[in-house]
Amino acid sequence: MMTRFLYLGSLGLLTDLTFGALKNLITQKDLGLRGETSLWKFPLYGLIPFLFPLISNRVEIYPWWGRGLVYMAAFFLIEYLAHWIYEKLRIQPWSYSGRYALQGRISLLHAPVWFGGGLLIEWIYPFITM
Repeated sequence: MMTRFLYLGSLGLLTDLTFGALKNLITQKDLGLRGETSLWKFPLYGLIPFLFPLISNRVEIYPWWGRGLVYMAAFFLIEYLAHWIYEKLRIQPWSYSGRYALQGRISLLHAPVWFGGGLLIEWIYPFITM
């Protein structure tokens, strides 16, 4: 289980960096492909092997879009709660602003990413557990 924690924690940070770099390329024409993340996110991504089966086993009867919505809601809930806990510890690894931000803790603009990310994890999870 520790191997899965390390694997998905690393994969999550790499994905975070990649999306940040692509966002900067598109919005700022930054050819340096610089992304940004925080090591404080590592344990959140690392929790996926522990939490994902609890959710996926309960939603496997739903159509793909229903499962995607549940995964998206779960990601938002975990991100929101983690940010709240980090605030209590006086740590601010991320902060969202703008019209679609909820108290700086989550951004609804990430909904498609969390929706698709949950379905992607559903697809790759059997290979991770081998």
